[in-house]
Amino acid sequence: MGVDAQGAPPTAIAATPPQNDHASHKLAGVAAAVLVAAAVWLAPTPTGLTLLGHKAIALFGCIFVLYLTEAVPLAVASLLVVPAAAMSGITTVKGALEGFSAPSAYLIVGAFVLATAMVKTHLAERITYLILLRIGSAPTRVTLGVTLVNIALAFLVPSSTARTAILLPECLSILALYGTAGRSPFAVNLLLTLTMTNATIGAGILTATVPNPVTVEFVAKASGHTITYAEWLLYGFPPALLMTFVTWAVIQRVFPPEVVARSSEIDGTIRTNLTKLGRTSSAEWRTLFIFALITILWATQGLTGLDTTVVCLAGIVPLFLPKFGVMTWADANKGVSWQVLLVAGGGISLGDILLKTGAAGWLANSIFHGLGLTGASALVVIVVVMLIVQYLHLIFVGTTAMATALLPIVLAMADTANISTVALALPAGMIIGGYPLLMFYNTLPSIIVYGTGRLSVGDFPKVGIAICALACLVYAGCAATYWRWLGLY
Repeated sequence: MGVDAQGAPPTAIAATPPQNDHASHKLAGVAAAVLVAAAVWLAPTPTGLTLLGHKAIALFGCIFVLYLTEAVPLAVASLLVVPAAAMSGITTVKGALEGFSAPSAYLIVGAFVLATAMVKTHLAERITYLILLRIGSAPTRVTLGVTLVNIALAFLVPSSTARTAILLPECLSILALYGTAGRSPFAVNLLLTLTMTNATIGAGILTATVPNPVTVEFVAKASGHTITYAEWLLYGFPPALLMTFVTWAVIQRVFPPEVVARSSEIDGTIRTNLTKLGRTSSAEWRTLFIFALITILWATQGLTGLDTTVVCLAGIVPLFLPKFGVMTWADANKGVSWQVLLVAGGGISLGDILLKTGAAGWLANSIFHGLGLTGASALVVIVVVMLIVQYLHLIFVGTTAMATALLPIVLAMADTANISTVALALPAGMIIGGYPLLMFYNTLPSIIVYGTGRLSVGDFPKVGIAICALACLVYAGCAATYWRWLGLY
């Protein structure tokens, strides 16, 4: 198995996820990618598809298989887009590199730098302890506390992996205090709550997970409209918040805690850890001020007209200033996942190629008519696309690769169905980023908690299938009511 293309700040937990790294498996992946590309390349060009579009689909097939099998690192597969597209005559070198200069790629960099400051100054850790102390330490309250911390950290830390790395030590300490060694219902409950509510809340906040800004970038290229931080929050946060609490409730139902509350010991440990942090430092206050300023500017984009990426990059500069700053570039360099930048850049370039050559439109038209959606209402199309995207998580390892592979086709389907690109791509992007819950290999956070040895493979679908089905119903309801009232389509 592979891992999600999301990096963690320097404090991330070292984990060894179960994965198949055998050379024969990777060689088979490379062979499959070459065979798919060759089969498409050598086939007759279908009616309605240009020669460049035909070549683009061959390239897409090759990269798609490499993404699925991770026969080579995701970043390497994404870099392959540039020479392959240029050498095959699909586009120029400059055109193939356009995705690597996309604003969303640098929004990701800025967000990771901000997250690194949060972790280095211990601000994120302090917020975690304060919430856990406030909510209480009975087993059900502990899992609810972890859910609330995930909601808070989603605004502060733009990586689901980093958020898991921050919370996992506390969760394991709590399990130790309760005396739950190895696998137990409470351990399964707590660890699934950690990874799954971490994912679901990410669907509602633009900077919480990488597929969100990738979605914004594709929509901007297709429609000319850049979705703002406030717009994403308006459309996405209510259903994400609802589904986060639904996810918590489902997990409590399926894996009820079997342990007796030991509130005094748990509270004592949390208080001890909080005491060790000491008083809120000047560095923490400065980091909090920068974060609050960036958030306010994001929320008021409609008034200021400032671009999301510009606000983020300008906002992180003071974190490095003499006297005021809280970290060095060496600190930031450790916290930024450059792999994510490369995967996002290569994926955006590939998507742009599919759109410009007409390949995405041809694929979307074929899928649209194949599913019998001709003449269907916008609502029906949105719901069908969400269902397809949701259960395609089964074959994807990592949400970033999934977003870059599928969103160009989704956008072209919007054009084919004659509905707003935002109306179709936005829910698809939210489902991709927020609901990779079906199997443990869908994201790195799930792989990390599975690697603790306290979960089985079957634990994930046992709750994930129900949660994903409920998510489709909730988002379909939003499409039928809330989003329509807001004028999304």
